[in-house]
Amino acid sequence: VEDCLFRVPRDTLESQSDIFRDLFLLPVQADKAEGYSDTDPIVLEGILKEDFQSLMKVLYPMPLTRLPPSLDGLPATLEEWTGILKLSKMWSFTHVQAFAIQQMEPMLAMRPLDKVALAQDYGVTEWLVPGLLQLARREEPIGLEDVQKLGLDTALKLADIRESAQSTMPTWAGRYYMNPIDRSVDMPIITATGPRGSTLCDFTNRIRQVFNLQE
Repeated sequence: VEDCLFRVPRDTLESQSDIFRDLFLLPVQADKAEGYSDTDPIVLEGILKEDFQSLMKVLYPMPLTRLPPSLDGLPATLEEWTGILKLSKMWSFTHVQAFAIQQMEPMLAMRPLDKVALAQDYGVTEWLVPGLLQLARREEPIGLEDVQKLGLDTALKLADIRESAQSTMPTWAGRYYMNPIDRSVDMPIITATGPRGSTLCDFTNRIRQVFNLQE
């Protein structure tokens, strides 16, 4: 990987990843078998050494990896776990991918922009609604950083959701009332109400509608 030679047991790669299992099942000539010697390793093109190293920390906990660990032996930063999520999805390490998502949850709790961006990049659909809800509720308008990280399409949809909050219709018990005096004439809520920046403003239904997300 890049300029670094990794020596790792083959069994774990085979048991945890269908991609590597199928790779090792391919027939090879005895004198051209990759991965069995330092002079003829398996070359992983386009992979960052740091990302692969982080993945190895999870697949082969200390002391086997001989890699500098955090206090609990696992990667400690969001950047490291992002690399693990990327590679585990790419190579179908299903259990590692689920573990990475679990570990990243608290790190992203106060970083909704990164949460939505990562959800889009790596197909973590369960992060989309809560992340978009946090962005829709914040006071700051949609800006350049949002467009750069989320893409123009997502940023415009988010702006549309935020604008849907600008309603002055009176509400009662979770419903709109067309006539605030006669509550017998009403209609179900289809958008959100309340000022932007309000933690009480629930855009969930609108988010699912605009982004076509199932419950």
